[in-house]
Amino acid sequence: MSVEILSQLSDEDWDGANPMSLEFRDNPYPALKHLRETAPVNQTPLGPWRISRYADIVDVFKQAPTSMTLSDGSNPNFDPQDRRGSFREFMLNRDGEVHMRLRRLVVKAFTRRALGNIEQEVDRTVGEALDQGLADGGMDVIKDLALAVPSRMICRIMGVPEQDRLQFTEWTAARTNAFFAAFLPPDVVERVRAAGVGMADYFDRLVEERRNDLGDDLLSEMIRAEEDGDRLKPGELTVQAIGLLVAGFETTIGLIGNGIRSFIMNPAEYAKLRADPSLIDKAIEECLRYDTPILFNWRMLREPYEIGGIELPADSILWLMLGSGNHDPEQYQRPDEFDITREGGPPHLAFGGGEHYCLGHQLARIEARAAIGEFVRRVAAPAIAESGVEWSPSFFRVLGSLPVCFR
Repeated sequence: MSVEILSQLSDEDWDGANPMSLEFRDNPYPALKHLRETAPVNQTPLGPWRISRYADIVDVFKQAPTSMTLSDGSNPNFDPQDRRGSFREFMLNRDGEVHMRLRRLVVKAFTRRALGNIEQEVDRTVGEALDQGLADGGMDVIKDLALAVPSRMICRIMGVPEQDRLQFTEWTAARTNAFFAAFLPPDVVERVRAAGVGMADYFDRLVEERRNDLGDDLLSEMIRAEEDGDRLKPGELTVQAIGLLVAGFETTIGLIGNGIRSFIMNPAEYAKLRADPSLIDKAIEECLRYDTPILFNWRMLREPYEIGGIELPADSILWLMLGSGNHDPEQYQRPDEFDITREGGPPHLAFGGGEHYCLGHQLARIEARAAIGEFVRRVAAPAIAESGVEWSPSFFRVLGSLPVCFR
C-alpha cells in the first residue's frame, strides 16, 4: 500500500483503532477496548490481522504454526531497500534452528564478567540523576533518568564508550521504525536507513577493534562464545549487536517513563509504594501490564489456523496486540485501573511469548526497579509540568519528554 493511500485512511477504516492517529498515540487503550469488544480478530486496511484478546494471543504464542517470515522468506514489515544493520537477521526475527543457534551463542555471552556489577552501576546512575533533580527542583524524567539509566547500562555492557552514548540514543529511536518501515513516509524511511548505516559502520569498526583487543564487555564475550565449534561470524556479530543495543534500552526507556507517569497520575498508588517499598516488584509488573512499551508484535502463519472462531489462511500476518491483551477484562479485574497490589490474573504479555520471549527481561526489571523505586522513595510530591509530555518518534510506546516539578 502506498504512503499516499495510507495517509488517506480514516479511523473508520481502522475500526476505530487507527495507530496513526494522535489520539491513539496519547492513549491507545479506549480504542483497543473497542476493537477487543467488537472485532477481536480484525483485518486491518493494510492486510495484517490484529489479534486483541489475551487468550487468542497466548494461543498464537503457544499453539499456532507461526513463523517470523512469510513462506517465501520475506518479512512484509521491513523496507526492502534497507540493508545495512537490518533487523531481518536479528535473532528475534529468525525461526527454528537459526533462531536457537543465534540465541544460544548470545546467551552464552551473557556471563557474569560481561554484566559485571550492573546493579551497583544502575544504583549509582539513578542516585546521581535524582540528586541533580532534587537540587534543581525538578527534572525531565525521560532525558535525565529513563534514558540515562538503560542507555548507560547497555552501552557499558556492550562495550560502547560513554562519549558515543548520545549518538546511539538518536540512532536507536530512528532505527526502531525499521520494524514497520514498509508502511512509513519516505522521510521517516530515509532516517531509518541512515541510522542503520551509521550503527552498522560503527559496530563493524568496534568488532574489529575487539578482535584485536578482547575486553570484559558483551561484544568481546560474543566473539569468544562458542557452541559445538560454532562462532558468530563478523556480519552476524554486527547485526546481533545492533539488535541487542536497540532492544536493550529503547523499550526500557518506555518502561521507566511510562511507569513514573502512571504513578504520578495515580497518587494513591504512589502513596502505597512510598509507604511500603517492598511492593516494588509487584509495582514493576503492574507498570508493564498497565502501559507496556511494546503495544504489539507480529507473527506469520505457516499454514491455515483458526483464531477466535475465524479460519485464517497460510501467510496471514498477525499483529498481536499486547497492550490490548494486558487490559482484557476476561483475565484481569478492573483492567483499566493502575493497581500495584493487584491480585490474580495471568502473567502480562509485555515481554512477548513463546521461544522469542524477550532475552533482556531481567535487565529491564533491574533498571526499572531501581529507577522507579528510588524516584518514588525520594520525591514526595511530583507534578507533571504545564509544558506537558511529548512522545518520541520511536516505533515503541516511549515518551520523548516528561517534565516534572518537585513541589
